[in-house]
Amino acid sequence: MRKYIVLVIFLVCSVVFASGCVTNKSTNTTKTYAQDNISFTYPGSWEIVNATSPNAIVAVADPNSVQNGTPTTLVVIQKPDVPAGSDINTVYTSNYATFFNNTNYQRISDGNITVNGANALQNIYETNTTLNPIQYSAVWLNENGSIYVILSAAQASDFDNQTSNFNLILNSFKIE
Repeated sequence: MRKYIVLVIFLVCSVVFASGCVTNKSTNTTKTYAQDNISFTYPGSWEIVNATSPNAIVAVADPNSVQNGTPTTLVVIQKPDVPAGSDINTVYTSNYATFFNNTNYQRISDGNITVNGANALQNIYETNTTLNPIQYSAVWLNENGSIYVILSAAQASDFDNQTSNFNLILNSFKIE
């Protein structure tokens, strides 16, 4: 009987040790967008989609988030139509001075952040609806005298889960 117990323990240990040697072949692949004088890295499962927002350069989205033909998890890179050399604080402040008064959006927070060692402004807000609210993060950068907005969006209930995807894009964003 003692031999069987030793044999069972040996087999269990062998299975545990062997399973520790198996590697997971799946990797988190990424893609790179490099056009229109900008570049950034985005999740490999995401796709470039039609950018319909004003002053949009490009949009990338998670195809698994499509509802009624529209993705709910996406990032849009915009270049607002302002004169070169405009003060980012003035443009940012004037944009949001009327934005929250005339829309169904509610401000969650705003402040300063650092992106790739540069100061940036961030405004987080969400749709003012109870049915599938969408949360947004608008990061405003002043790069080489031009203002860019990196707008990330996801359903409010999934926004925090998408933070690493949004940060991948944000932290790799470069002006060429």
